[in-house]
Amino acid sequence: LNQEQIRIYLEHHQQVIGGIKKQLYTDSAITAITQIGSGVLRKTNHLALGGLIAAAAEQVQVVTAEHIRIASTELI
Repeated sequence: LNQEQIRIYLEHHQQVIGGIKKQLYTDSAITAITQIGSGVLRKTNHLALGGLIAAAAEQVQVVTAEHIRIASTELI
């Protein structure tokens, strides 16, 4: 998937899990997910979840590219 498709994919999952409308991932986080995950859905899912966990550990509500990089060292 390309970056825009990944953005749409993540937004769809936010809606499915609870109607979350605010942006949880910064543009740079989505870029990082696209680049590190190579557009592969399985990697995208792992990075997105890992980014959420990293952000939660810092008690912040928005996932940044740094959170995705942290997740990538743990997951990939």
